[in-house]
Amino acid sequence: MTLGMVALVGVGVALSARRSGREASSATRLGLAVVSVLALWLGATALLASTDVLSFRSARPSPWPLLPLSGIAALLLLGRAPLAKTLLANTPRHWPIVAQSFRIGVELIIFAWHQDGRAPNQITFEGRNFDILVGLTAPLVAWLVATNRVTPKPVLLWNVLGLAILANTVATVATSTPGPLHLDWPGAPFTAITTWPVLWLPALLVPLAVFLHVMSLRQTLTVPR
Repeated sequence: MTLGMVALVGVGVALSARRSGREASSATRLGLAVVSVLALWLGATALLASTDVLSFRSARPSPWPLLPLSGIAALLLLGRAPLAKTLLANTPRHWPIVAQSFRIGVELIIFAWHQDGRAPNQITFEGRNFDILVGLTAPLVAWLVATNRVTPKPVLLWNVLGLAILANTVATVATSTPGPLHLDWPGAPFTAITTWPVLWLPALLVPLAVFLHVMSLRQTLTVPR
């Protein structure tokens, strides 16, 4: 799932670069550069997961929340670069929306973790995690945008609701782990969050979902009303 999204982002960047007027070889190199950077980030976080740096075994709180915060900050900063603005201007508006359908797979994986006893019920769609609704509606919203069957306001609302649902999901996960944010949820705490490959969920997939929403909001706000 995570590696597939990395590849998809690379392809999307290359296609947008090609649409902006770059030569095919230059667009391909740009896409590969993005994939390489994301792969390095995944490798670094996997290495952290193999150590005790993020574990809950020590007396100090685990610093794992710094990973999604760092990822979100980095992607949003990069999104404001001139090159990113050029790419965004040449990206069809429905692309960032339909890409959010990856959240269906994420929620199914989290549910499988719950079935295996690695994740508590409240972080699944049976509990307080409604993120799958964003993934399920993404193809429909993308189709409406691609065929010009919807005005900007509903798309803005969908993105804002998507961010709110994601924030609720992240908060539920954070309060399900040991530490100062922990709430008295039923069942065992969610300690698998600091292990590989579970760590890739907050380290990359959450920041990517935020980034896609922000990019879609920026595109939608430029559409004449």
